[in-house]
Amino acid sequence: MPFLTEAGIIDYPPTADQQSVLRAACPLVQERMETLSQSPGMLGFLLVPNERFSVDVADAEAVLTPEAATALDAASAALEALDDWTTDSIHEALRSALVEGLGMKPKVAFGPVRVAVTGRRVSPPLFESIEILGKAVTIARIGGARRSL
Repeated sequence: MPFLTEAGIIDYPPTADQQSVLRAACPLVQERMETLSQSPGMLGFLLVPNERFSVDVADAEAVLTPEAATALDAASAALEALDDWTTDSIHEALRSALVEGLGMKPKVAFGPVRVAVTGRRVSPPLFESIEILGKAVTIARIGGARRSL
């Protein structure tokens, strides 16, 4: 936690909400990090408010192209309609809307969603991250990415 505190991502001591996010997210990134100094980059997007959320410029240029608009619109609509906000239902809704509905390959379909939601092309597992972020934050971030196109 010191790296997250020093980066200004969490309070010291962490709030109850921050602790809850960390408990859910740490198992997802444990094997993806070589050192704890990588934790702000891997976990920061889950803990910062949307006003402080930023998207990596290079990742946005690579993935958030005008062609991504269709995927982002379909993802937003699918998630907006979702009542059961669990990893499995999120995965199914996005797969149904993007892969089956639009005929996109998963990497092409989920890449723009990943960058819109996490700010990066490399992140913890997408569907689990979306569940942790919550519906309102996820949809707001997808909308922000869509408006930037």
